[in-house]
Amino acid sequence: MMRRRHVKTSWLLALAVLAACGDDPVAVADPALAPFVGDWDATALTITSVANPETVVDLPAQGATFSINVQPSGAYTAVLIFARIAQTELGVIEVQGSTITLRRNFPTSQVNASTYEFRGPSVLVMDGDTEFDFNLDGTPEAGLAHFELAKR
Repeated sequence: MMRRRHVKTSWLLALAVLAACGDDPVAVADPALAPFVGDWDATALTITSVANPETVVDLPAQGATFSINVQPSGAYTAVLIFARIAQTELGVIEVQGSTITLRRNFPTSQVNASTYEFRGPSVLVMDGDTEFDFNLDGTPEAGLAHFELAKR
């Protein structure tokens, strides 16, 4: 068991080092992906309950931060820090029309699709389904996420 944990840690470290090499002149795998490549920080991030649309959580107002790095290959690393706990997600982004699909492969496998819109070259708005523990009982409920991201 200790060996398996070491292998996972080494794999994550290697991915982090590769993600940090974003300034290398690497061709973008998919031309539709080109506008997404780079580092993005959330300027707005709200989650609305599907069961009760009057319940809206404004994560930055509660001290949360969110950032995402998109590589030319389509690989992404997203980090949400909420309530002093960092949650890291690794996966691959695919773009088709006005839909962006995040195929997460760490920490678990999951596929989420969102609509997106660019407001100029450095502002990205995404809306899509998510889950969030609105009542803090340990069980996530269906929600709608709204992200506004600024390119660094």
